[in-house]
Amino acid sequence: MDTSGGSVLGVVLTIVVLALFVGATARPIWRSAVRRPWTAIVAVVVIGIPSLGQFAWPQLGAALMRDPEATLQHGQWWRVLTALLAQDGGLAAAVFNLVVVALVMLAGDAVWGWWRAALLFVGCSAVLNLAALGWGPGGGTSFASDGLLMAVSARLALEGGALQRWAAALQLAAAVVLIAAGDAHGVALALGFALGAALTALSTRPAGAMPSA
Repeated sequence: MDTSGGSVLGVVLTIVVLALFVGATARPIWRSAVRRPWTAIVAVVVIGIPSLGQFAWPQLGAALMRDPEATLQHGQWWRVLTALLAQDGGLAAAVFNLVVVALVMLAGDAVWGWWRAALLFVGCSAVLNLAALGWGPGGGTSFASDGLLMAVSARLALEGGALQRWAAALQLAAAVVLIAAGDAHGVALALGFALGAALTALSTRPAGAMPSA
């Protein structure tokens, strides 16, 4: 299973999923999000410092990234969590990933509340990085961002209108294509949607005013 997300198909479908997310996320959600950006700011700062710092000090990235041999043979299980803080796609990809973190955290806080958004973000990353011990080394925020993005999309689809349902359906179709192509980001998208749908069924907190279209 490829965890880099660097294939042409992976890049194109990532852009499609993000565009659907931004376009279908209700305006009231974004208005609420920009009034309380602190969860997004904290996430970008906490992740951004080591993610960008690794380009000045490569040993920092090496200490944080997912490393199956170091984890399984030498007990460095912290890497399942710290892989979130290192980027494996270069500086441009790191900056892009931080922008995506800001977007999904803004929407996630507005839809789920800060602590559930943070739990979905970190939880999806940990689960996928644990699974990825069998796929290869690496790091980055894409597992976390994909998971939270789809958890938001799931709630909007289940509580919103036709626009949100169609957007979620297309995002899930993209996830299926990625999984079929052997791209691990499809797994992250599917996991996030499943968690979001389950939490929506259990939740009593209104997600906000949803448009009917």
